[in-house]
Amino acid sequence: MKKFIFPSPAYTIVILFLLSTLNSCGQNGASNQTWKNPENLTSLLDANGVIELSGLHWNPNTNRLYAIQDNGGLYVLQLDKVKNKFTQVGYMDKLGRPEGVTQVDYNSNEFYTIDEKKYEIRRYTHNPDFSGVTLTHRWSLLSENSDMPDTGNNGPEGIVFIPDKYLKAIGFVSSETDEQYTSKKGMGGLIFLAHQKKGMIWVYDVNPDKDDDFTFVGKYKTDSNESCDLAFDRSTGLLYILHNIDGNSLEVTDLSTKGHMGKLQFITKTSYQVPVPTGSQNIEGFAVTPKFADVKNVRAWFCRDISVDENPAETKDCLWQFSPFASEGNCVKNWDDGAKTKLK
Repeated sequence: MKKFIFPSPAYTIVILFLLSTLNSCGQNGASNQTWKNPENLTSLLDANGVIELSGLHWNPNTNRLYAIQDNGGLYVLQLDKVKNKFTQVGYMDKLGRPEGVTQVDYNSNEFYTIDEKKYEIRRYTHNPDFSGVTLTHRWSLLSENSDMPDTGNNGPEGIVFIPDKYLKAIGFVSSETDEQYTSKKGMGGLIFLAHQKKGMIWVYDVNPDKDDDFTFVGKYKTDSNESCDLAFDRSTGLLYILHNIDGNSLEVTDLSTKGHMGKLQFITKTSYQVPVPTGSQNIEGFAVTPKFADVKNVRAWFCRDISVDENPAETKDCLWQFSPFASEGNCVKNWDDGAKTKLK
């Protein structure tokens, strides 16, 4: 198994932290814990190696990790928390050209993808044992009410769903109207997309039960010119934005915005350099467990996209798990009642 090489302290990442805007637990709200050595999970997907891993999603209710390939495959790994081990429980294919995956309802047998080739958000339902999958609805981002241009293979790659209560709590603003916005189409939240072109985050209010019925909410600048995956922690209200450029970085925002050259930009609370592996640095996927579900057992995952014509050894080393350790005694804003709660 290959190991990451950390060439300097600059590649040490602190991921488990609390932002000062969300709590009053010290300067910047940051813990002092760092990444530990990664575990290579690739063989759990396929012992012969995996190509084109491009997006990750963690379901905290079922303890499942979703790993999607842009050649149309989706692996599902089940975590046994007692044995502290993953096993593969599902694989589905022929899903088009998906670059990212997310879920709206953690308890439903469905998932959403962003298809970069077709510029579509897609909703799939599946059997409980993953033996069958059905494309139920799709939404074209190239339609006239979307505003997204066709930039070819330099298009949308990451997708995440953010429920309304977090948008309301932070006072999320539409860049189209400059007014606060929560969903109106019935999904109970908004779909956020990470785009390679200029690193913009595009946001849509989607009707989950009707094809091509959506409202374009806005687009938002980030701290980078490329964005490739998104993860949202519902225990903190933090959005993680993965940038696959200039050595790879992970940006964190609480969804607050500021004006920038006539546009809205997410306020970056923290940004971390992603550890650099040997060989290909095409890191395109990120997922993280809720920080406060189990404060001492937070996990984070990265994956890299290795094509079929690249080093075969790297296809066996493209999905990694980190298990950073969070300190106790932090505070977190309770999004349900606005109170600040001391973790025990």
